[in-house]
Amino acid sequence: MTRTLLANRYVRLALVALVLLCGLLVLLAPATGLKTSGSTYSRAPEGYMGWFDYMQAQGTPAQRWRRPMAELLEQPPTAEPQTLLRIYPGLVNHYQINYDAWIQDWLSAGNTLIDLGLDSEITAAPFTTQQSSPFGAVTIKTRRRHNLPINSDRNLLGDSYGAIVWQRASDQPGKSLVVNTPHLAANAYLGAPGNYAFLADLATQGGGTIWVDEYLHGFKEADVIVAETVNNWGAYLAQTPVKVAAIQIAILLGIFLLSQNRRLGNLATVKAAEVDNSQAYIEALAAVLRKAESTSFLVDMIAKAERSSLQKALGFNEATTNEAALKAAWTQQTGQSNQVLTPLTQPPQTAKPPSEATLKAWLAQLQRIRQTPIR
Repeated sequence: MTRTLLANRYVRLALVALVLLCGLLVLLAPATGLKTSGSTYSRAPEGYMGWFDYMQAQGTPAQRWRRPMAELLEQPPTAEPQTLLRIYPGLVNHYQINYDAWIQDWLSAGNTLIDLGLDSEITAAPFTTQQSSPFGAVTIKTRRRHNLPINSDRNLLGDSYGAIVWQRASDQPGKSLVVNTPHLAANAYLGAPGNYAFLADLATQGGGTIWVDEYLHGFKEADVIVAETVNNWGAYLAQTPVKVAAIQIAILLGIFLLSQNRRLGNLATVKAAEVDNSQAYIEALAAVLRKAESTSFLVDMIAKAERSSLQKALGFNEATTNEAALKAAWTQQTGQSNQVLTPLTQPPQTAKPPSEATLKAWLAQLQRIRQTPIR
């Protein structure tokens, strides 16, 4: 019973620990998996490390930006417009792209913004197509198209079904370019004739620095990580109501008390009882002999064994000693009457099986003889 309760308690503690571990893994998991799709740090087929290396080899290197986008405008002004390339991990809705004040400021300064992965309408176009471009065939794997005529000046790559790469209509000096697939120049298209070169041309048209947004994929500078961690925890604690905080503390305290439950003191390990093999053998043999009604055999064997033990104790050798000499030695060395040895020299008669009470009394007398001190 005790072992069962102890095992159940350990199972409950193990389940609580497992839940906490899963929670920590979710909270502390690094930015990997789908979020790194489109990252220039990723070697996966959907990553952009191949295109990033291609840009280095072409002499028009791109640089990774690992800080909040608002800080990009705080950089020292440059003579040439800059280009910001954002490759989303998957398709995003038009309204999900954050065209807030900093983006308007970015475009108003004459810079270029390129977004890859804008969700568009699904058309009847084949899933895989080869689009013509000045740099060779561009492999496109999507049926999504933007509703823009093929002869439009803003349609930079497309077919009769619509635009795949186009320029947004804007009254700003800068350009906002959109690609409706996030995989235009992914690692999977390393061998395609025109994919890498086409995106490289889009990124270099501005002539200035080319920035690739890696903050979007979870890659951040060390000081940014520290600042965001402090700010996030500070804001959380500042905005958390006292009641909610008290409940959270109570839950943590309850888990701690459950893990430290010691109502009756520290746990004591229950040791398994040691098995005496000799005792077990004797008890088993006795059960067999009793069932076989071998009382006479037992009485005879016990009497002989006790007599042999007494002879050795009195100084005789293992040879059989006559009864008179045995009694004389007994009286001389113990100072007791030789009548004490009667149960040993005259065991119970076994012609008729003695009762259990008679046998117990006889065994008790033999035990007294064995315990008598011998000088």
